[in-house]
Amino acid sequence: MIRLAASSMFLHEYEPQEIFAAVDNAGADTIEFWMETPTFWMRGAHVSELADLLTRYPHFGKIAMHGPVFELNPCSFNPKIADLAAEYTLACMDILEQLGGGVLTIHPGKRTAKRPISPIDKEWFVRYIERVGNAAVGSSVTVALENMPPAVNAHMVKADELRSVLDEYGWLSLTWDYAHACLTGDPFSFPRECGERIVNIHTSKGDRHAMHSPLAGTPEADELKSVLSAMRYQGLMTFELEDLSFMPHSGSLCPRPLSYEEKIAVLTREVEEFSVCRCI
Repeated sequence: MIRLAASSMFLHEYEPQEIFAAVDNAGADTIEFWMETPTFWMRGAHVSELADLLTRYPHFGKIAMHGPVFELNPCSFNPKIADLAAEYTLACMDILEQLGGGVLTIHPGKRTAKRPISPIDKEWFVRYIERVGNAAVGSSVTVALENMPPAVNAHMVKADELRSVLDEYGWLSLTWDYAHACLTGDPFSFPRECGERIVNIHTSKGDRHAMHSPLAGTPEADELKSVLSAMRYQGLMTFELEDLSFMPHSGSLCPRPLSYEEKIAVLTREVEEFSVCRCI
């Protein structure tokens, strides 16, 4: 059975209790909570705050989390930045472990300079992923590496890159970001090559002019549902949206963010569009 989740990224400007309430009001089954949700992060990212919220929303079950990525880079040529990125990943794992486990999505990092990935960058990635693996093996946390959008200094962009890493690290899973994958020209190469290792799908439209925009009512939504049915997917579907990229006048210098009520309405439409997936 697929569980429909909503990413707190879409509601980052609100307090955690408001975020949980919005996800619940939209009809989603659970939440993917970003550790870097600003108020939660700046208060010290205490697990007790999330534990208290889960007593109000026990039907969310095991939530998912997204590890810290803003201003962090596990492949940074600044060793202190690379170490800090790893430390925060482990701290996020610990929070999720204390909450009973679940899926943790992490980013692979990138080359600091805007140049193609070098052997040194790959060495830093291996150091990071092995450090994460040492903590993940035997825990109740499922660590899932996310595919990145194409960029000159990005790696883990194509399905064959992810397949190679998944083959090397048997404990590692995949968060398939459908929007990122669309920019490669063949989004469904990921389920073809890595389908059995996908545990979370970041679900939104992959359009360079409106990245992470809603899928409800689009031909892409119908195609995605068909593929998920064919592969008998049984993991999370997480609606990861960015309102500043798709709202009216999003190209203006000072776009107006969607209101709290408008964001709930957008999420509700996504949940309704993909509710049939619960029965796959």
